[in-house]
Amino acid sequence: MLTIKIKHRKIKVFNLLLILVIFILFIYILISLILLLPFLNKKYDYTINGKNYKINSKVVYKKRLLKCIVKESISINSNDKGLYDFIKKDYLKDGYIYKNNNLILKYNVKKKCGSVLDDYKKIFEKTNFKLLGNEEENVNWKGEYEDKYVSLIINNKKSKNININSNLNLKKTGKYYKTYYIENNNIKNKLFRIINVIDNEKPLIELKGDKEIELNYSDNYKEEGYVATDNYDGNITKNVKIKNNVDTKKAGIYYITYTVKDSSSNSFSIKRKVIVNENKEKTDGKIEVKKQEHVVEEKDGITYVDGVLIVNKKYSVPKNYNPGVNKEAELALKSMQNDAKKLGYDLSLLSGFRSYERQNELYSNYVKKHGEEKASTFSAKPGHSEHQTGLAFDVGKLDYSFGNTPSGKWLEENCHKYGFILRYLKGKEDITGYVYEPWHVRYLETDIATKVKESGLSLEEYLGVN
Repeated sequence: MLTIKIKHRKIKVFNLLLILVIFILFIYILISLILLLPFLNKKYDYTINGKNYKINSKVVYKKRLLKCIVKESISINSNDKGLYDFIKKDYLKDGYIYKNNNLILKYNVKKKCGSVLDDYKKIFEKTNFKLLGNEEENVNWKGEYEDKYVSLIINNKKSKNININSNLNLKKTGKYYKTYYIENNNIKNKLFRIINVIDNEKPLIELKGDKEIELNYSDNYKEEGYVATDNYDGNITKNVKIKNNVDTKKAGIYYITYTVKDSSSNSFSIKRKVIVNENKEKTDGKIEVKKQEHVVEEKDGITYVDGVLIVNKKYSVPKNYNPGVNKEAELALKSMQNDAKKLGYDLSLLSGFRSYERQNELYSNYVKKHGEEKASTFSAKPGHSEHQTGLAFDVGKLDYSFGNTPSGKWLEENCHKYGFILRYLKGKEDITGYVYEPWHVRYLETDIATKVKESGLSLEEYLGVN
């Protein structure tokens, strides 16, 4: 009986010990859970807006028994890839980790989460932090950059506690970036500026030999050379492009155009003037001048010079000549208008083909209003208007200032590429008989139009009918 009692006591003691161990383990786990489980889980979101970027930040606070855990997730939006990469790199330097297209930062703070939240509110809600000057600025290569800096007001008080980070290099053209930021307990408010280091100085071309050359009929033109230099790129002679339309078998004034562009897209052009004299032949030991012959042909009352239909105050077309709009010219016009529109220029059609009767009506009205002498300086008599040929168009704007607009300048510089010329040039009024009209173009086909354009002559001068 005694043995059995002792055994039962041993079993009882073991059970008590087991219960005690389980209880202690339970208490340990409970305390661990209490220490680990958050008592506070709050979020705070803020956005930094710029002209070229947007930064969205989501901050989560988790309060535990002995500490506050802060986790910040940042997403960057910018159409400027260079700026995006710079901002990303800037945050990575601060200890952020790039994960799933977001920048993540997690840290512990030995203070209450409410206090950390107050810090965020102080930085982002009670702070006026803004860039002075432009968000994107230009500075000349090898020049001096004067930073417009920033304005920082916290709780209505100015502050200069601002840090700066930049990759700016004034010795090399390109796009650079600058960060301005304020910091308080791992919390940063950042602003970014784009700085373009540019070279806006045009390159130069120096012509070797004479800038004006005189040749006899059928002489060979020999290029005397040139040198192109740029302040940034150095010698860029190999980049020079030449337009040479000199025809030594046709007397006239020609211009050889030399154009060069540097790595910053600054361009420079210069011209060499080439005068081709009329044909010279020897007769009895004397040099006689033989005028350059132009082929003049009249067909059905219409005059053609070197195959070009000519209409001006001297040459007319018949009253019954009614061809309508020339289809080839119309297609070329539409092509020119479409290309101009893509570049932001307006070459809307104002007037195209006009019949003899319509021109007579217009001219008569101008004579009644201004008198025949003045009317004849800007309007053609019936039968003498290029509009009756179907090869002439008025585009853009019927205003003498149109030639100074971007659209008018583009038209003057590029219309020959589509087969057109500006018919009534400034400074040629005594030759054409009409005032300068920057809106009036005449179709000649690309090859002839280009030659007329590069000659700098009016159509009358080019065809020898002035």
